[in-house]
Amino acid sequence: MASRKELARGHVDIALEVSPDSVDAGAEMSLHARVSCSPPCDFTGHRLLVKDDKGADAGALELTDFDDDENAIGAVALKAPLKTGDYVWSALSPAVVKNGVSYEESSKPIPFTVKPHTTRVLAWDAPATVVAGERFTIKIGIKCSSECVFADKAFEVYDHEGTKVAAGVLSNEIWPGTSGLYFAELELKAAPSPGLYQWSVKSAGKDLERPHAEGAAEFSLRVVPAPECLIKVEAVDKASQQPLAGAHVALHPYKTVTDERGFAEIRVATGAYNLFVAKARYLTLGLPVEVSADMTARAELDLEPEIERN
Repeated sequence: MASRKELARGHVDIALEVSPDSVDAGAEMSLHARVSCSPPCDFTGHRLLVKDDKGADAGALELTDFDDDENAIGAVALKAPLKTGDYVWSALSPAVVKNGVSYEESSKPIPFTVKPHTTRVLAWDAPATVVAGERFTIKIGIKCSSECVFADKAFEVYDHEGTKVAAGVLSNEIWPGTSGLYFAELELKAAPSPGLYQWSVKSAGKDLERPHAEGAAEFSLRVVPAPECLIKVEAVDKASQQPLAGAHVALHPYKTVTDERGFAEIRVATGAYNLFVAKARYLTLGLPVEVSADMTARAELDLEPEIERN
């Protein structure tokens, strides 16, 4: 048997890919390795040792197969640190003797970044309009990029001036059809003056074990004066004079739909409007109106002309 001094010396090259290279704190990341050796040798079954930035064991990767270039390949799942920042771990190939060749120890750095979890905030189901000073409800949803449990997570609502107007906590339920979107329904009070406002919902992650970046979402709120006048609208087919059910009636920003008799009632504040009545297959009717008291309007809609085809 040849002595160790008589062994030929070999070299190992390691190529690594970490995915993702910017990973959520405490989340899983995948390390893929491709190893070649000189002189060539079958390195399947060989293990690479993963060391963290302090030299402690963080895992092991076994080479299990070959790629198209006949390099030994393997992969392992690793857990990212909880502390955010830039890291450089390493993959170490211990010295090994194969087929009379002594392959020296080799290592390769594994650079990656640990980032706070992204917090996505959604706001929906706010009414199209709300009367000045009146209360309304809105739905708030918050989701983590790593789908952390957000039950009982706190959030806050701020008005157009940046003043906190409400706070709430998420329920322990996930919105149907989603993965990890926790939600809550919150009651708010509209601004006291008419106008179009941009409010926001904010959520910070400081109350969680894993760091989370602050998430925010804006929603529009159109505040209108208190309605003073009742407008009654009758929609009919101009040719047949038959009532049109389901026609959309709008005196912006007020909206409604006609009933089965073709009638609709809508309360609006005094002022000048364009009354629009629309229904599928009919030409939309637009009519300027000045509202100073209760009034009735009749909308006779023409069918859309048929397009002649050659």
